[in-house]
Amino acid sequence: MEASWRRASRWLDGGLSPLYADAMPAMAIACLDYGWISSASGTWRPIMAGADMLACWLAVMGVGQQRRDMTCTVRGLDSNMRRMRVRWARKRLPWILTGLGAGLVLGVLQSAWTGVWWPMPMLMCLGAAAPMWPAWRANRKRFHTDYESRLMVGRWIAGLNKPPFDALPGGAHDTRVGADGSRVFQLDVSNAVQWANDSTMKTFTPVTQADGMLAGFAFMGRDRTRVTVAVCPADAPDPADLLADRTMLEARLMVDETRMGAMYGAFPGRVTDVRIVASRDGRPAVRSFRIDGSNADWDMISRDWLKGAAPGAFGDWMNTENILVTADPGGGHGWVSVDADWDSYEWDVETMRPLMSDTLTRRHDDPVRYMRLIGEDKRLKSIMSGGLEPVKLPAPETIFHDNTEIIADPAGWRITSYAMAIGRAYTAADYMRSNLRGAFSESPIADFLPWLEGDRPRSRLLQFVHAPNTDDNRGMPDTLRALTGDSRARSLLARVIVSHACALALKTPPTVGAASQLGVGANSAWRIPIRLEGGLTASDLRRVQERLKSAMGADETLWEWRDQGHAILWAGGVPSMDARDWRSRRDMDRMIRLRLDEAWAASKATGADGRPVTTLRVEDGGGRLVKASFALPAGLGVEGAMGRLDAFRATGGFMYARRVRGDAPLTLLLSRMDPLPERVMADWRLMGADPDSTGLPFAVGDDGRTVLFDPHDTAHLLITGQTMSGKTSAAVTLVNAALLHGWQAFVGDPVKSGNDFAPVKGKLSGFATGLDECAAMLDWIDREGRRRLALQKEHGAENIDMLPAGIRPPRIIVFLDEFVSLLELSKGVKRNPTGDPDVDNMIMMDAWRDRLKRRIGASVSHILTQHRSQGITMILGSQMMKAESMDALPDAGLAKSQMGRLFVGAGDVRGNVSARNEREGGPADPSGHGFGRHAERQGRVRAHGARPADGAMLVVRSERGRAGPHGGRAGRDAGRLVGSAAGQTEAGGRRRPIVGRGRGYDGERRRGPGRR
Repeated sequence: MEASWRRASRWLDGGLSPLYADAMPAMAIACLDYGWISSASGTWRPIMAGADMLACWLAVMGVGQQRRDMTCTVRGLDSNMRRMRVRWARKRLPWILTGLGAGLVLGVLQSAWTGVWWPMPMLMCLGAAAPMWPAWRANRKRFHTDYESRLMVGRWIAGLNKPPFDALPGGAHDTRVGADGSRVFQLDVSNAVQWANDSTMKTFTPVTQADGMLAGFAFMGRDRTRVTVAVCPADAPDPADLLADRTMLEARLMVDETRMGAMYGAFPGRVTDVRIVASRDGRPAVRSFRIDGSNADWDMISRDWLKGAAPGAFGDWMNTENILVTADPGGGHGWVSVDADWDSYEWDVETMRPLMSDTLTRRHDDPVRYMRLIGEDKRLKSIMSGGLEPVKLPAPETIFHDNTEIIADPAGWRITSYAMAIGRAYTAADYMRSNLRGAFSESPIADFLPWLEGDRPRSRLLQFVHAPNTDDNRGMPDTLRALTGDSRARSLLARVIVSHACALALKTPPTVGAASQLGVGANSAWRIPIRLEGGLTASDLRRVQERLKSAMGADETLWEWRDQGHAILWAGGVPSMDARDWRSRRDMDRMIRLRLDEAWAASKATGADGRPVTTLRVEDGGGRLVKASFALPAGLGVEGAMGRLDAFRATGGFMYARRVRGDAPLTLLLSRMDPLPERVMADWRLMGADPDSTGLPFAVGDDGRTVLFDPHDTAHLLITGQTMSGKTSAAVTLVNAALLHGWQAFVGDPVKSGNDFAPVKGKLSGFATGLDECAAMLDWIDREGRRRLALQKEHGAENIDMLPAGIRPPRIIVFLDEFVSLLELSKGVKRNPTGDPDVDNMIMMDAWRDRLKRRIGASVSHILTQHRSQGITMILGSQMMKAESMDALPDAGLAKSQMGRLFVGAGDVRGNVSARNEREGGPADPSGHGFGRHAERQGRVRAHGARPADGAMLVVRSERGRAGPHGGRAGRDAGRLVGSAAGQTEAGGRRRPIVGRGRGYDGERRRGPGRR
């Protein structure tokens, strides 16, 4: 009933316009009807024929409309399918005009022959409609195909208990049918969202599988009033047949796309723009395609949908069909192929060229290389995604394969360098902190580096360096100490090792520049520029110095600072001190300066920013010494640097260090070995060579030159040192030199009775061994000084040297050994309640000794302070003289200011200096077994042939003996002194233990005089 009513009520819904080709046959039939009726006689016939012609035309047009409208049929009642009328085709216009003209000519001829005019329009309509017959047939066939598709969907809907959409679909359009019965068509719907989803597909699955089919619904771009329906047989065809048939391929892709989208939260889009790009055996075998309407981009598809499952296994997109789908890195399309044997295909280069992405390569002339690069690009990104997941970083966005380079080393191992781009939300430091070596099958190298253009890093470009874990790479060095040579591979490897170590040890990895090999042969010395990032300073590097050294596998690391954020790292094995092991002597000299910088840094002599003292120059200082000039960083003064001097010597391996004058903020004389000879024979000819001189040669300086003691520079001298240290030897040498100069010599030794001066006792003007003798001798010397003062006043001379030669008395040198024993008074008050005569004797003896000591102290103080101009020089010897010991002297302050102080031997130096210079004290070696390297300068001791330096430290080290020009053991004893001259050392020597003077180098106790 409904179908009949629709046919009766919609018979002219198609319209009567002659613009459609199907109007011509109706007009031809109407003309024929006119001719049939008008052929009878009678005046009413033409009018009747005209009316019948119009009715015939309308009837034919109505019948055509009913045949086109399938909703007027029982089967198509709800199909909404109406075949569109066929319009005149412009491309067939010549044929249409030809047919129209032929009908006109035939009609004119027929009219001329019969005199009847109505066949003329009939023939013209037939002639014009004839060329449109193929188009009409194609339209009819296409419609019936669409109608079958719509009936198929309607049948499936009828089989559903509860359809998952609000309204029935409309008509089907553009149906394409594959060789295996697959269909792809468009379906009008009220809401495409209700159709293109996994739930709808699962709802239809039972009814579609009942027909042996699989169905999928996909969006058509942003259009939500239509969906693309893909239908294919449940049994997969042969892969080659599938690639050869576009409709079959599209249907399979969309059906499986719906499944993949459901697994990863994406809705499907239609497959479009399918092109043939390669063939095999004359059949299409590789195609490109796009997806229109899905929210899944190609990165997601490559990452999630195409994980590399085995062909035929359930998992990847189209895997069950044994078809390989490949996502193009350009992000616009994908590729589908029979397999990945790219060399076996015949490629259409011109079709491929516009489809190749510039992000992968700029070479678009080799499709085989391009497809292989797609696989390599996916492999690298997949591995990186897994390796970077723990640090929550994505894989680099782009890999520039044109910049990929395999760098081989002559030793056989090789590394590969890639150029990559990262997202704007990330920095190079983020990726440098990651560790991908495990992700790349425990590769020895898999590290990110900043991409350098010249010396500048690019912000979003990275260099990824990879060395696979292969047999060829087994011999690849993994430490800087083992990395010798200067090949490109080795330079890049050195950069990787340093960058990896910095990433492990520092909070923010720095930018590591290109590495340069400075050594030759087995000398591994790398020079690598580094730019600190993230606010790091030199202090941060200093805190992790040992970790860096260990991670690099370096025996030594040196830092050359350009500014607060830029440094040059020198690292490798133990640096050679042979210039032949360096490419440039300048590099070796620079290394020596940097080692000094490192010693300062290790001793914590650094500025506010952590930068250490910087070495400006290293020069020859004479002998075994070097003269080093230093610049001080901001926040560290000379006092601060000198306070770290002992630590500097210990960390730098220097046995000896002394500050001298120079044009730099700080200048030191340094030596890794003892700058003093083991033994020096006294040269008595030198001592007496210039009798008129007041300079007394008595020691050898650190530069090997003779050191003179001149009273004009230092009026008096205090020599301190432990027993057997050699302080008496220094005094013996000075007394001998004074005797050779014609001086009068006096010796007082209340403890050892002056045994060391026994060989020259007969040449001495005074020799005292007891307190009373010492007191008497000093009284006489004091009176002699007063007499000389009177003589000077008589002749108007300021000092003894200005007196006339005939009346000028000789100079006097006085040596008092164990001087502390001459100052220390009796301790406590002894009481004798029982009247014991022995105790009374002890009390009287203590009082007598104290009186003598006070006399001695008064005489010594007066001589020290008053008799310098009278040519009297006093030398005091003591094992230890503290600052408070001298305070026992009258006028102690002035007396101390007139004395130079000389420390000899081993022991604690701090007990032998004044409180004012307490900071200068300290043993040469932290173990306390070294020779002292400091002596307080209250006067000046002049080095022979050289200008003295302020604050010069003197140390005497000598064998004890009874040497002198007047005894039988002349030349046996010779003092050794480190004076104020400059010297030289070997910068690379090993530090040896320094043995105190109390023991020989063999560890045996040295014997004193008379026991050798």
